[in-house]
Amino acid sequence: MSVQNAPISYDFHGDAPFSMPFKDIKPEDIHIYLDLDTKVGKNTCGQKCTHCWFVNYEKVYDKSFAMEEGPRILEGLQSHGYHVYPRYVDSFAYDGEFMRLYGPANNREFRQEADHTPTETMEKGDAWTSGRPLLADNWAELLDLAVKNGYGTISITYHGVIDENLQVTDHKTYPIKGVFSGAETEEVLRRIAEYNKGVDPEDAFRVNIGVTIGRHNHGRTSLERYAHYFNNLGVDTVRFNNFTDHGGRHPELRLTREEIEQAYRDFKWVHETIPLRFQLGVSEDFGTFGIKAMGFPSHVGWCRAGRQLFAAIPAQEEALSDGPAGRREKIGDVVGCVNTFEPHLGILVRTVTADEAGEHTAYDVEFDHDAIEAFTAKRLSGAYKDGCFATELSEELGLISRVPQRRRLPLLVDAQS
Repeated sequence: MSVQNAPISYDFHGDAPFSMPFKDIKPEDIHIYLDLDTKVGKNTCGQKCTHCWFVNYEKVYDKSFAMEEGPRILEGLQSHGYHVYPRYVDSFAYDGEFMRLYGPANNREFRQEADHTPTETMEKGDAWTSGRPLLADNWAELLDLAVKNGYGTISITYHGVIDENLQVTDHKTYPIKGVFSGAETEEVLRRIAEYNKGVDPEDAFRVNIGVTIGRHNHGRTSLERYAHYFNNLGVDTVRFNNFTDHGGRHPELRLTREEIEQAYRDFKWVHETIPLRFQLGVSEDFGTFGIKAMGFPSHVGWCRAGRQLFAAIPAQEEALSDGPAGRREKIGDVVGCVNTFEPHLGILVRTVTADEAGEHTAYDVEFDHDAIEAFTAKRLSGAYKDGCFATELSEELGLISRVPQRRRLPLLVDAQS
C-alpha cells in the first residue's frame, strides 16, 4: 500500500497546445524570466560553479541591466499582462539589494495536481541562493531583510552525495567544481532553523532544496538516501533537476535516455514507498522520456519555452528608430530556452516619448513571430524529440558534443494537450 505523501510538484510554464498559433496566445499566458544580473562571485553567490549557465554562455556572462532601470523594466512588462520573474544569480546578492528593489519575487512557477494548484512555495517570495551569503556574519540581518520584504521560502541548490550512513561524502570527490558543498548547506540549514525559533511562526522560512541528478548520484539507492537524509534535516521541499552539461565540461555526467526513464520510475517509487516529511518536486528538465510514470498532467515535460516561456537578457543598447512615436532602443534580447539562451526570438525595447509634462519611458518585448512559428514547427516535426529540447539544441549549435544514446525518443505528437 502506498504511503500518503504530499503531491509531487512540477514546473508550470503554460499548457496552450502547440497547434495554437503564437499570435493567439495572450500576454497573461506568457511567462518571462527577466535576467537582471548574471554576475557570479563574491558579491553575489560567492561561487563559480563549472556547470553554471551564467558562466558558460557568452551571451549572459557578467551582464546586467542598470540597477535603477531593472524595476522599471519589470513594471513595464507586467503592465502588458506578462508574468515576469526577476532573476539574478543570488537573491541575497549585494547584501540583499535585490530584495529591497523587487520585494517578494518568485524565481519560477511551481504547481501540483491536475488542476495546476500553486504549491506553498508560491505563497510568498522565494529567495534563490547558493547558501554562501548566509554563511557571512550578517546572515541574521539578511534573513530579517527577507522577512521585511515578504519572503517566505529560501531555495538552496544542494551539491553533495550521501553515503550508506546518510552522511555527506568528501566534497573533494564531488565531480562538479566551484559549487557550495553539502556540508556547508547543513550549516546554513542550522542557521535558518535557529532563526525560525526566534520569530513569529508567520515569519518562519520554508526551505526548498534543489538537487542536481547526474551519473554521479542517480539510481534508486541514491535517491532513497537523499529522501532519508532530507527527512532528518527538516526541509519543506526537495526538488530534483536533471544535470545539463552547460559549456560541455562534464559530458560524463549526462544521464542517458534509459537512465532518465529509470529516474522517473525511481522518483515515483520514492514517493509511493517512503514517508516523506517534505514535498517532492521534479523539474521539467528531465524531459518526456518515461515521464508517464509520474502521472503528471499531459503537458508537463513538454516545455513551453519559445511559446509561453521566454528569457529577456541584457544586450548592447542599439538605436532602432527616432520619430514622432518616440525614440525606440533595443536594450535586450528575447530567447526561448531560459537556460541555454537560444534560440533568438525577439528583442526587449525601451521607448522614450516626450510631451509638455516631460519624458516618459515604456518597455515592451517585440517577438519575432516567424522565428517562433519556425521553432514550433521544428518541435512538431520531430527535429527536437524531447520535451526538454535544451540538450538537442545545444548539440545542434555545437555548444556541447553529442553523447551516443541507445534509444530514440518519440515525436511530439502525444503532447498536444
